[in-house]
Parts: sequence; structure tokens; C-alpha cells
Amino acid sequence: MSKRTAKKPRPARSTAAAAAAAAAAPERLVIDCHALYQRVYRAPGGMHAVQAWMRANSINPDDVPVHSEIALEDSAFGMLVRYEAYLLNEDGRRYVDPDNPDRAATENRTALLQLPPPTSWVTTGGGTQR
Repeated sequence: MSKRTAKKPRPARSTAAAAAAAAAAPERLVIDCHALYQRVYRAPGGMHAVQAWMRANSINPDDVPVHSEIALEDSAFGMLVRYEAYLLNEDGRRYVDPDNPDRAATENRTALLQLPPPTSWVTTGGGTQR
């Protein structure tokens, strides 16, 4: 029989190192849907990758306007995905916003981030590409 040895405990990460890591990560990341569409539309499998990522995060890709942003934010519940979604009438069709007849009616929605997006899709809150 082989002899079992106990694993040595790892030292805890220092508070200063944890604070530095948290400070280095931006609190809000943004995906510009239109810019992403422009970049991945002609890439092989690009649109399928975007749609698969949205579905993995419980977002219906058909509900998200191309000219919108998806924000990734930290919260007490974990990372959240904040996005704009088209509203649908009783027949399941989009309709015009009564307050702004130049655009479709939308609402803001939130989902828990289940799968992080590729870093090439994300910009910081200020619009700089990562």
C-alpha cells in the first residue's frame, strides 16, 4: 500500500495583492454591438459565436438591437450583463416606441454572466478596445 501524505496548505493571497488585482480590473466593460457586428460579420463562424455567447448568458440574440451596447458590471450577485431588448406586442412583433416614434420600443434587462465574452469583443467603459 502506498503512503498518503497530506498536502501542504497554500499561503493565503495577501490583501494588498487582492486589492491591486481588483483595482486593475475595470468595474464596467462594454460590448458595442454594432462595432462587434462589423468586425465578426464576415469572419467564419463569427455571428454564430456571438449568438452562442448570448444564448449561454440567457439572452435571445433576436431581442438585442444591433445599435446598442451590452455592459458587463460587477455586483453583489456576481458579474451582470446589462443589455437593451426589443419589446414585443401580443402577436410577438416589435413595435414603435410611443414616446419616440423614430425607434422601436425597448427595455433594459439584466442577466447573470455565465460565460465571459472573448476579450477582443470588449472595451472599457470609456470605449477603449481591450
